[in-house]
Amino acid sequence: MKKVLLVLLVLLLMFGGYLLFDSIGNKGIPKLDVESDKVAINKLYIYGNHLNMTGDISNIKGYNLDLVLYNGEFINYGINDLRNTFVLSNEVNRGIKLESIPEGKYYVFLRNTAKTENDEDVYKYYALDNKSGYDETIYYTFSNKNDKIVINSDEEYGTLLIDVTENKDDGIYDVVIDPGHGGYDTGASKGNYKESEMTIEVALKVAEELEKYGIKAKITREKGQLANDEKLNDYGLHGRCVLPHEVNAKYVLSIHMNSNAYSSVHGLEVYTADNIDYSFAKDLAKNITDTVGISYSNNKVNRVYTGVYTRTFTERDVASSVEEYKKKGLVPYDFSTDSNYYFMIREPGSIVTGAYVDDRNPEKDGNPYVKSNVGVESYILELGFLTNPSDLEILANNADTYAKAIASSFKKVYDGEY
Repeated sequence: MKKVLLVLLVLLLMFGGYLLFDSIGNKGIPKLDVESDKVAINKLYIYGNHLNMTGDISNIKGYNLDLVLYNGEFINYGINDLRNTFVLSNEVNRGIKLESIPEGKYYVFLRNTAKTENDEDVYKYYALDNKSGYDETIYYTFSNKNDKIVINSDEEYGTLLIDVTENKDDGIYDVVIDPGHGGYDTGASKGNYKESEMTIEVALKVAEELEKYGIKAKITREKGQLANDEKLNDYGLHGRCVLPHEVNAKYVLSIHMNSNAYSSVHGLEVYTADNIDYSFAKDLAKNITDTVGISYSNNKVNRVYTGVYTRTFTERDVASSVEEYKKKGLVPYDFSTDSNYYFMIREPGSIVTGAYVDDRNPEKDGNPYVKSNVGVESYILELGFLTNPSDLEILANNADTYAKAIASSFKKVYDGEY
């Protein structure tokens, strides 16, 4: 009799546990009443650590809309209403901060809020039909969170699904540090100072400082890796603008020293992609100048903020580049005035920044991630001008200080400030 009672008790506990699990798991969450009309998602991409999307709302009238993530409770996000379309953010590095989503499965809806005569909220929910061409998008969070986020669609509601789980994959990094040039490509020089040698010193120290904060950093080239007759590939396997994708980094910091025919040109320049929120770029420029003591650049070409620069292709650049490719017997790529000019910003950013170096020229390596909708947010740091005496003295004696300033700024990203 005791054995029978014991078996019954075990079965009761197991059944009760199952009910408890079912009530808190996704299968047990209250069912939403979803409208038959759907919102077509035309663009869906990640840049840096944010998810952005654009959708067609031409079939929804009289709305007060926001985007919601639902798993029994709601996480709300505002949208920009552009009449027949919506976008989470007009800035490509803003939208849903993926680092902030707790582990779990989330259904994504567009919610229409109306008011009753008694001033009570009434909601209508619209499923998101993914027409972006990217059926599944994967993002790895920073090391301090260590989650893997898979974005696809579910069968129950026929809407986007965001699944956040603990990451168990290896080889994931937070940021890639790219020391410019290397090997026979020495970059700028002045006297005994070579850009390629100075960038590797700073880059290694930046990586070391980042690691102190728990930030996993990967270097595109190591000291002494390249012989004098070698050059680091820009594209292809482990190329400097491809490696960030291979290790699923969120950010790239490319380290350079500048030069100019006029020695009077001086100061720090931070180069970015266009259509971004410039908050981090401005903070980075300010922190470096304040900490190191170098001035902001007095160069006004392509300057968008003090110390911050953005360059995209002009129509003249496009025409000139097409002609240059033809002269070399190469097939011109599909670039336009929407493409960012500098390859270390453009190619890691993939479709977000107008990447275009594909495999159409077999004799040249291409970017295998050229069509990816996961873009690595990239910055080129021109730390000063070797051709300016004051800058040169600062550059030659402050590698440690530069590294500390760069790493402390980036820690703000890691801590969720950006």
